[in-house]
Amino acid sequence: MERRGSKDAEVGLRKAPYVPVQVPRRNFEGLFVHALKPSGAFAQSLRDIGYDTEASQESYPLNVWRAALGVARRFACAGQPAEEANRALGHHYVEGFAQTLVGRIFATAAPLLGTERCLTRLPTYLKAGRDDMQMVLEPVQEREWCVRVMDGDPLPDFVAGVVEGVLRRTRVEPRVEVLERQPSGYALRVRWDEA
Repeated sequence: MERRGSKDAEVGLRKAPYVPVQVPRRNFEGLFVHALKPSGAFAQSLRDIGYDTEASQESYPLNVWRAALGVARRFACAGQPAEEANRALGHHYVEGFAQTLVGRIFATAAPLLGTERCLTRLPTYLKAGRDDMQMVLEPVQEREWCVRVMDGDPLPDFVAGVVEGVLRRTRVEPRVEVLERQPSGYALRVRWDEA
């Protein structure tokens, strides 16, 4: 006679093994290879934290991405407060991404899609870069949206810079402000004027 019960329940309760968040190579390439083009001490500092522009991997742990952003702030945004530097890096990220094959296609299509359609596609773009993040968009009024991002390792100013950079591709003048900062996410107010 076979007994079923407590052992079966234990098997069903096992948690999946923890898998650290990975950031795809294309994020690094967009910012560093195509936009910032580090050399000398900048490139060496990136190698020291685990990212080599000459020998890239398919993906990197989130802590390498965060460390690489720290290096970029020191070299590309020296003297700027961290929030301004992160926003500037978000702008650079979009500039660099626009130089990749997929980015050139997006940059060409963005003006045709229009601002709101590009904005509503941001959750998909975000997932392509960090699949652990979630984004919810809420229209507030004409040319104003609230964007809520759930992120266990938030960088709201970097994402604000990315959103501004993406919307500029639609030929508008965006204004993105960080409304709320929490340990597990943030909220952005996204507004724009026709250029």
